[in-house]
This record gives sequence, structure tokens and C-alpha cells, in this order.
Amino acid sequence: MVAGYTEAVSALSKGSDVVRPGGQLLRRLSPEEAQELRNQGIKVSYVTVSLNGHSVLAEFPLVVYSKDNKIIRQLPFYIPENVRRWKIKTSRRGTFERPRKASSYPVSFAWRQRVYSPTRVRYPLKRVDWSPEARNTQNRGKSKFVRISWKEAIEIVASEIERVKKVYGDTSVVLVQADGHGQSGFLHSVHFWGHHLFNALGTGWIHQNRNPDSWEGYYWGTKHVWGFDQPVGRPPNDAVWDDVFENAEMIVMSGADPLTTTDAWNNFLGTQFMRWIKQAGMKVVAISPELNYTNAVFADKWIPIRPTTDAALYFAIAYLWLQWGTYDRKFLETHTVGFEEFRKYILGEEDGTPKTPEWAERITGVPVETIKALARAWAKKKTTLAIHYGGAKIRGIASHLPARAEAYVMMMQGLGAPGRQFARFQLPAFTLTGNQVLGTLPSYPEVTKEGAPVNPVMSYSYELVPGEPIYPSPKGVIPLIKTLVPDAILNPPVEWYSSGSIIAPTQDQFNKYRFPPNEKHPGVRMIWNENSSALTCWNDAWRWTEAFRSPTVEFIVTIHPWLENDGYFSDLVLPAQTVYEHEDLVSARWADMVTIYFQDRVVDPVGESKSDYEIHKMVADRLGVGKVRPGFNWPTEEWFPEPEKFLRTMYEKTLAYKKYGISWEEFKTKRKIVVYDAPTPEEWDRIKNTVEMIPGAPVKSGLRWYYELPEGRGLNTKSGKLEFVSGWLKDYFPNDRIRPPLARWVEHDELPTSPKTKKYPLQVMSNHPRWRHHAQGDDMPWIREIRTAKIKGPDGYYYEPLWINPKDAAKRGIKHGDIVRVYNDNGSVLGAAFVTERMKEGVVYMDHGSKFDPISLEDRIDRGGAIDLIAPSTKWVYDKYQPGPVIAPEMPVSGYLVEVEKVDIEELKRKYPEAFRRTEKMNAAFGPGYESWVMGDEVRR
Repeated sequence: MVAGYTEAVSALSKGSDVVRPGGQLLRRLSPEEAQELRNQGIKVSYVTVSLNGHSVLAEFPLVVYSKDNKIIRQLPFYIPENVRRWKIKTSRRGTFERPRKASSYPVSFAWRQRVYSPTRVRYPLKRVDWSPEARNTQNRGKSKFVRISWKEAIEIVASEIERVKKVYGDTSVVLVQADGHGQSGFLHSVHFWGHHLFNALGTGWIHQNRNPDSWEGYYWGTKHVWGFDQPVGRPPNDAVWDDVFENAEMIVMSGADPLTTTDAWNNFLGTQFMRWIKQAGMKVVAISPELNYTNAVFADKWIPIRPTTDAALYFAIAYLWLQWGTYDRKFLETHTVGFEEFRKYILGEEDGTPKTPEWAERITGVPVETIKALARAWAKKKTTLAIHYGGAKIRGIASHLPARAEAYVMMMQGLGAPGRQFARFQLPAFTLTGNQVLGTLPSYPEVTKEGAPVNPVMSYSYELVPGEPIYPSPKGVIPLIKTLVPDAILNPPVEWYSSGSIIAPTQDQFNKYRFPPNEKHPGVRMIWNENSSALTCWNDAWRWTEAFRSPTVEFIVTIHPWLENDGYFSDLVLPAQTVYEHEDLVSARWADMVTIYFQDRVVDPVGESKSDYEIHKMVADRLGVGKVRPGFNWPTEEWFPEPEKFLRTMYEKTLAYKKYGISWEEFKTKRKIVVYDAPTPEEWDRIKNTVEMIPGAPVKSGLRWYYELPEGRGLNTKSGKLEFVSGWLKDYFPNDRIRPPLARWVEHDELPTSPKTKKYPLQVMSNHPRWRHHAQGDDMPWIREIRTAKIKGPDGYYYEPLWINPKDAAKRGIKHGDIVRVYNDNGSVLGAAFVTERMKEGVVYMDHGSKFDPISLEDRIDRGGAIDLIAPSTKWVYDKYQPGPVIAPEMPVSGYLVEVEKVDIEELKRKYPEAFRRTEKMNAAFGPGYESWVMGDEVRR
């Protein structure tokens, strides 16, 4: 169960000047060899690699070697031999055992380049033309910065908070921004300390609720089919893969790319699981507009489909099953409601339009015969639908529609029957947003519950105030969903339904919200930004730039390790550290085996940077924040205790301390890491058949517990059953045209069948990036030189690739590597053409998260490839088709219409000389950095 420091360290043993030659390339260090390293002045440390900004989302560590204050090597972690790894044992397909190697994603190995990147914020920075007397908000995103002292910086921040309180009566005009786009430590590098600070002040704040960004369609759609609030509208992943490996015959990969997403989040288990799927003899059918990295290697069949049209495909499959009678009638009668209405809609009895394969082909571009073949195979074989988050389809316009249609077809085949599951490649041991009562993979419930601590500051991500209900909002806290922030600043008031909090109950979607909350509230007057990624990861981002420059927003402070994206629009930037620069406790609850480890400081802080926690504590101390108020549940008596006290307190809540008696001192100085044993297959089988999902219904595997009930019950829907027609939507929004009680096909302007295609004939799709983690890591030369990561233009600039089909490229005179402009009415983004037949004709593809590098704010031209800049607003669908409150404030970042044209970069240089002069001195391998935005030579020292 317990791994010691020297036991768990890996080293290069062949050709290494550190340890003696051995037989294997990678092997365990002996205690003697570890001492030899210390004698040579080499320090070996565990460092968190998960780039999430949540304390609970860390993985197995990197093993980092450092000497003389430099990182000299990073190696993968190996689970020690004395730790029992999990196994999935099947009756006829063998046993699938977790490998000992827990390698990290390439981005994580390259992360050391970000420590000393030219983009690092080394000192507190103030916008050169900002002062309390002359704020010049119109120059945000244009003006450069100058270095100031920490003393001056903290005084500015504290004085602005005090001014706001004096002018407006409280701090309920301060928009506090934070979400998961950061580094995962436990204390020092996590986000949400800003929320905690304003909670401690007790004078209110505007809570920017993190929308369910990766799960949009399931949150707004399938919650109204099957509930499952905690797993964000998807069936819980509890023990689901046990049934898949035992019984499934076919896997439908619906927009999934586990070689990208799962490998990044779960130590390359995406690749491992795909190997096992093929080893088990399952067929893999991939549905997506692009032949992604997983599908290119593992798919038996790729079905190219137009973005956001998946619902039409599913409706046509349902039509064929109805015609053929190949569906589970008994299950539909006993475990679902509303099927008859769905049947009538699919057959055209309601609207006169049967949802035939021919009807679907016109919309999806999928040939009739392919639709028929898929429908036959799906009905004949025990088929599991698999995703990670859901792919681009789940983050498109009206994304609730493909999510609900996907659920409908799974219901028709008896969801939860042997081999017929909704499975996810999201593979942590247990997560609040993925599981219900048991782990995804074999694990002891006691370990998933108490093996690793959870920093309570994370509750600000899921709630408004830790421990208090979301609705009605706690006193002083004003919720504002992230997708409507630009509208709330530029065109108030805005009205919508649902806080958008990730694990809010379905019923919250029937609560109405407004910002400003009343006519007297002055709106957003100050922004506290901890993540600096709105411009690259959220829709309608050009309007975010307008909101940041609004004269009503009087002050913006950003806390971030790198000068990038939203940071350009700040008045003050405070330099945060990377995870290599401080000690911390790491709670690896996102690993597939619960683990905790102590993270040593690897290198000294860069410049005058401080940890996120230290920065917030400095502000709190200056403002006189002290003891926690009575009645608020916090693990220490101080709002911002000394780090050592907080870490010790939280560690002593774990099994390592309570059950195994490992003291904080021993853990911190000797053990360094604890990896908990997995149960044996026999123990896991007992656990699955004992732990109940609802009274009287043991989990077993996936949704088997529900399928085997005599009659459906226990779901968080109005009926307690699976619902084709949502009872609650029928009660609250019976006439909703965009999200009706029964999911129906919805025509809109951004579809490939729209008249708008005459002007903008291509659909753009955007995924979670392969070579970044959302907006993080776009400045690492080792990664940028990969041919699908960046393409070096004739001007030496590294452009974001735009995948385009050869036929679409030829029509526009575009060749591979040409600099192109992707544009629509919302603005323009530059990229470099990546001409490939892995892209469906009529569709272009660019990953989100590329660094924002504006050529012109007024003309809305970006050089960096930040594709979300031109994504539609959240309100446009409602403004055009259903004026009034936004009922489902989704985040559409994929599946909208654009055109692409080749551009002359020299002509742009002549037209916008200032923008190009700004990047003349940059190190092109890293991209725009300090030299582009900071004045004075002293900033480089």
C-alpha cells in the first residue's frame, strides 16, 4: 500500500552519468543509488502534472531531477511493486491489469520549458497608462506594462477594494473569475482563493459560475432524460468498464479521442484501454467530422459527419429500428416514459416528416447505406457508446439535442443490459463529476472517500459558498454564468435560467436569474481574474475583449504565471508561480489509483513570483482578514492560515494518517508518496454486488442496476424513470421551441443546410487540443515543432494549423502551409492550412486554446489562432428565434459557419505596422512574450 521515496523513483540506467549501467532502460533506484544521487547534489522530486486548477484533479507525478537550481531530467512514475494494482477479470477475454508505468502526457514533460518561458510574469506589472485618476480602459489590450514593487502592487489592489466599498457600499460589484484552467497542486497553485478572499471580507461579490464547459449538451439536455446531476448529466461511470470488457461486442466512439483527452488526464490509459478493446475483439465505429488520433489507429470504421448534426443520424437509426422491430419493447414499457410520442415524431405522424435515412443524409452528409449498416450492427451486437467528455458535438449550437438523441437510441436497445452501456474514458478512481457511489475502476470505497484530502476551497467551483445551497443565492453572493458575462457588462440586464453550477440539481434549471440583480445595482465595476483564458476557451470571445475595455469596468487585476490572453487587458498583473517553485501536498484523486504525495520545491521562484495562495494571503493580511466567522465550516480557525498548518490539517484527515499511522513529518520527509492498494478481483466483485446505487439495487456495473429492476425507478427525473418526454420541461417550458420537452430537430442559421452557407460555406469544428491543455502550454518549443501542433509560416511565426479537406483547399487556391484567414461576421482568426483527407469535405478544424495575439481589436483580427474569438454568442439563438430569457445558456464553440481564404501576410504588415512591430523581438519558438508587452530592460533581469 505505501510506497517509499527511493522505491518509487525511476532513473535512466543505461548510458546515464547518474547511476551505474544496468539491464533495463528504466528501472527502480536502490536506496544506495538514491543516496549516490544526493551525494552528487541531484535532487529527485515528485511534481504534479495535471493542468486543471483543482486540488482534486491531480494524477500520478512526474519524477523530476534537479541540480544547481535547474531541472535536468523528468521521467515517468512507476507504481511500486509492493502496491497491488487493479485488475478487470473477465470470464472469457482474460484479465486486464493496470500497467506499472504511469507515464505523463508529452505536454507535461515539456512543461519545464514554461518555467523560464519568455512569457513568464517575473514581477508585478502595472499598465503604463493606468492610474486611479486616469484609468484609460479603452487602452486595455493595447498598452504595455511596467514593473512595480510588491508593496505598491498590494497597496493598489487593497486600495481599489476599499474604494469600491466606499463608492458602492460593498464589494458586490466585483466579478471574481476562476475555473479549472490552471495548475493542480493542493494549496499553492489551485484557483478559487479569490472567491475565498471576498467571502472572508463579508461584503459580497459577483460569482462567475463556471459553466459545464466540457459537458454542455449533457448538462442542458440529458439531465432531462435520466437526471444524474452529480456526473453532470451523464450516467455514472461506476464500475462500467467491467461490463464493457466482459460483454460488449461493438464500441461506438461518439466524438471520442481518448488518445488525446484520456491520455492527457489519466496517464496514457486512453491508449491502454483502446489496446484492450481491440484485444477483447470489439469492433470500433467512430463518428466524427475528423479522423482523429484515436480513430486513425483503432477504428474499424470511420463515419464522417457534419458538425452538430448527430441528432439527425440518431433519429434515422431510431426510424430504422422502428421499421425493423429491432428494439427492446419490454424495457421501453417498464423503464421509460414518453416513447409513444417519440415514436410518432420519428415516423412523421406528428409533423409529416419521417426521419428516414434519406432525410438524415441531407443534413449529416452520411450516406443512406452507411446509416442502415450502422443501425443493423448496433441492434445486432451488444453495443456500448463511449465518450470522454462528448466531443465537439456536445459543445455546439443547441448541443442538448445530440445529447438527448444519443440517449434515446441507447434507451431503445435497453440501456444497462449486458454490453449495452454508456461508458466514459474519464478514468480517475472516483470523481465528483464522474461517479455516484463507486469508482470507475476497482477501488475500495473507503480509499476513494478518505484516501486523499479535498481542499474545501474547491467548493467555490461547484457551489457559491461552501456548504450553502445554490438557490436562493447566499446573502451577498450574486451568481453570473460565464457564458453571459460579455452581455452582462455590455448590454445589461440579462436574464437566464440555471446558475450553471456543474453539480447543481436539475431543478436549478427552472430557477430564473438576472444580472444586475435589481435596477439599483451598478453592475460589474471590478474584475478579479485567476485564470486568464476566457479569450481562448469560451465563445463570443471578441465581445469579451470589448467587455474588458468597457469604461464601466474600473479595475482589472490578473493573477497568473504567464503574460497571455486576458492578461493583456489587465490594469495590474501579479506574478504567480509554477508548481516547480513551491512545496505542496498533492491529492491525486484524478489518478486511477488514489495517491497522495509531497511535492518538494524543485527550483527557486522565478523573479519575484509568489504562489497563488501567498498572493491572496498578502491581500487578505493587508485588508485585516483574520478569524473565520462563526458558523462557517472551514478546517482552520483562520481564513488564510500559514501553509504548513493548513497542509498538516488536511493530511491528517486521510487514511494514511488515521489508519496507517504515517505522521505528517514522516510523510513529508521520508515517505513522500502513498499509493493505496486496489482490491483483488474477488473483493471488487463483492463490493460491486454489495454497495447500492439506490436501496435494494447494488451497482454491479454501469447501469446494470437500473436495467435489472422490475420497473424503472430511482432517477432524478419527474417520473423516476428514463424520459423521452421530460416531465419537468413539460411543466416549466412546454412551448420552448429550442429545447422542447421531447427532443426534436431544430433548424438554425449555422447548419450546413442553412441559406447562410452561400456566404459562409464551411463549418468549423473545435476540440479539446491535443498539444495543449485548454489554453495552457501554447508556448513550449518542444511541442510547437510537432507538425500537427504548429506550422511555421514564411514570416517565421508559428501558426495554429487549420485542418482542411484537399477539395475545399483546391477550390480556394490553398496549399499546405499557406497562411489563411478563417472568418465570419464575428471577426477573423489566422492559421496555417493543414491539408488532409482526415477532414470531412465542407468542414474545417482548429483546436481551441491557441494563444491570443491581436493584430487589430477594432477590425477583430487575431494572428494567434484563438478560434473561439469568432464563435457565436450564447444569446443569439434566443434573440433570433425565441426572444426573452435564455432558457439554456449553452457555450457554442463548434459547428458554426465560416469561410477561409489565403492571406498575404506582408499586406497585413503594411496595414497594421504597430501590431507586427510588437512581435519583432519575440522568440518565435515560444511565441509572443514579455518583449511584446512590457517596457524597460530591467524586466528581463
